Amino acid sequence: MAEHPNQGNMAHTIATPKTIEAWLQALTGAMSIRHRADGSSFYVLSEAAYWQPLRQQLQDVVRAAHRDEMPNDWRWEAINDLANQLLVWSEAEPEPWDADRFRDVSFEVADNLASHSTVMLADWVSDHAARGEFDDPSLVEGLSPSIPTLLRWRQCEELQLMADVLISSFEDLLPD
Repeated sequence: MAEHPNQGNMAHTIATPKTIEAWLQALTGAMSIRHRADGSSFYVLSEAAYWQPLRQQLQDVVRAAHRDEMPNDWRWEAINDLANQLLVWSEAEPEPWDADRFRDVSFEVADNLASHSTVMLADWVSDHAARGEFDDPSLVEGLSPSIPTLLRWRQCEELQLMADVLISSFEDLLPD
């Protein structure tokens, strides 16, 4: 009886992606949901042998996108959501997008993912004090919006920064 090509000593593994879109697909494919005893869930990178050739690179990208908040459930979920939404924006095009095309939509993606709930935004800021400060203070300079609006703008900024980390990190992994 012939052995199946994926059986035996040779495990089937993923090839190294050649586009940012392919890296985003790999990231979303490698994300797994786990559940805690209290019923809450969280994301992790799969330990499956299939992802082994990319696991360290994906782990490095995920760590960079955490922006010094590791481990953090909100970050893991945001990374998954950002990667999926960037793929939604790019999938209508027949040719893979370059980094600039992804950067062009990163604000819209972030804006779509940012919460509209004042309570959720307040909880988000209270989870990590550094989230209360804008990375780019000029975004709000001279403005006096409501606190909920400021919180949403700050979360949108953070999501866009994370999207940019994903895009830049995957761009750096592309073959020359």
